[in-house]
Amino acid sequence: MFDLLVNPAPKHDESLSGYLHRLGDCNGLWNGEVIKLFKDLTDEQASKWLDEDIRPVSWKDVALEIRAPQFNIQNVWSLINIKYCPVCLAGGFYWRELWDLTLYTTCIFHNVNLVYKCPMCQEKSTLKLLITKCCEKCQHPVFETLEPDRLVDEFRIWISAELEKRLRHGRDKNLEGIDSLTYQQFNFLAIRLGVRVISLKCFMNMIVVSTVFRDVAPDLAVAAGEMFLGWPKTFHSLLTDLKRQRASSHPWKLGLAFGPIYNDVYLSLIDQCYDFIRSEFEKYVIRYWEGPLAIRNRRLSECTLLAHRWLPYNQAARTVGLPENFLRRMRLSGELDDREFTYPCGKTVAVVDIEEVRKLSLVRHEPLNLRETSRLLSLSRKRIEQLIDAGVLRFFGGCPSAGEKWLVDYNSIVALRPSEFLTSPGEDFLTISQIAKHYLPTSSGLVELVRAIQSGEISAFCRADSDTISMGKWLVSQNELVLNKILVNISSQEKGMSVANAAKMLGVKEEVAYAMVRLGWLRSDIVQCSRRSAFVVSLEAIQHFKRNYILAPEAALILNAPRVRITFKLQEGGFLPVAGPGLLNARCRQYVWRRSKKLVAYLATAGKS
Repeated sequence: MFDLLVNPAPKHDESLSGYLHRLGDCNGLWNGEVIKLFKDLTDEQASKWLDEDIRPVSWKDVALEIRAPQFNIQNVWSLINIKYCPVCLAGGFYWRELWDLTLYTTCIFHNVNLVYKCPMCQEKSTLKLLITKCCEKCQHPVFETLEPDRLVDEFRIWISAELEKRLRHGRDKNLEGIDSLTYQQFNFLAIRLGVRVISLKCFMNMIVVSTVFRDVAPDLAVAAGEMFLGWPKTFHSLLTDLKRQRASSHPWKLGLAFGPIYNDVYLSLIDQCYDFIRSEFEKYVIRYWEGPLAIRNRRLSECTLLAHRWLPYNQAARTVGLPENFLRRMRLSGELDDREFTYPCGKTVAVVDIEEVRKLSLVRHEPLNLRETSRLLSLSRKRIEQLIDAGVLRFFGGCPSAGEKWLVDYNSIVALRPSEFLTSPGEDFLTISQIAKHYLPTSSGLVELVRAIQSGEISAFCRADSDTISMGKWLVSQNELVLNKILVNISSQEKGMSVANAAKMLGVKEEVAYAMVRLGWLRSDIVQCSRRSAFVVSLEAIQHFKRNYILAPEAALILNAPRVRITFKLQEGGFLPVAGPGLLNARCRQYVWRRSKKLVAYLATAGKS
């Protein structure tokens, strides 16, 4: 093909570039003329030459790098940064194909690091070593190489062994994940992840790696080896570190929070063989991403979007069936954690952990408002508020603001029930609702009764199993209330009669009786009746009123005259009313006169005439 006199057979593991240099040396061509001839071949000629005999497995791939070189560290084969194993080169003087692999940095046969520079003058190594057999600069012989470095990194040698295994035996289709990758795919992934690991310590990206003067392949091999050997925990740790490094900028957006590795996963590693990378990334998002996720996200799978833990309040409320207001108030009271993110436009989004919300719905009954609690306990809302203020009933979300409702804990309602009920009631038993209405006017009275029932000091009877939570329907003994010194109010009837009954005894309208009470002429007492204050009038007060005042109906009866004429007739006699419809300071529906001796005598005289 090259019309050369000497055409030695290639070694089974010899590199293509090394063979071309050795071929030139055998024919007296020492300045890379054979390499130039190989580049000048047509594609058909080069392919025919590569297929003539059994060639090493790497030659077809390396031929593309020689004929159309791409100076990029992401390439599998690196023909610029020359490296070699001094032990192998001394044992058989030819260039191994494994040495041209970018991430092959350690000889797996002799367990030594490959040499990039002359051990004496640190001059960069070249393939001319095959011809000169010594360093071009200091003339140090290759055969007198200094003792090789025995401090071999375990990650570098693991990467080298994996590349050699894949190059020799290809991929195993029965395996999954990293083990299923070819050596080209393995190299591409290793460099990508290695760059992201190194970027945590110093500035590093794919452009820097491609153009850097010094060779960074050993560092990449260490970073990638550590990543692959600890997979997938090391990958999750890398994502955590990258997210923490960029925590101060754009924490609400997935791509900006993770940086370039997000584009690596979804734009660079797009082949199907890298699906396991996307799977692990989305597992991490489900488990650890605490920001919002847009449902219209086109990169994440639908399963990931549905399984994402941190959701907005309205979506979380719909998922578990709890009121959104309840979740927000639980957050304000410190019982539910959330995360807030502010977008550049000023919009603020708050998200909550759906797992924590589910715990609330699993361990707690849905909270009840005052109306529902009142119906359940068969007590008025005022009484429910008294129990809440006393701490007998617990609530969620703090005290409600204007327009909000109380959220009463259902478990605290169930806790009101005593350990056991009486089997039968006594003669003096009344329902708690009746007792609260007529005998316990203050808030402390019902609270003391409830706590006494809970502690067992006072026994209660329940008529039906359906009423075990309806505390207002329970029956308790009045005598036990007195014995336990619970404040019991005496009925207003026992202290006297109501103003309405007093009006009936006086034979007047209720408005007249209330006017007399208001003016102080009809003596009354204020007593606490249930939850309100009431006026009671004693019989002595009514008798006192009759002795001191006379009303128009009584005067009309004595004078045997119509009621409408009584006022004018008494005025003619010189008697003016002390109260009546026309008196501003003593307004009353009926006229009232003070009962004096003079008035009594006048009525007696006028009545006889």
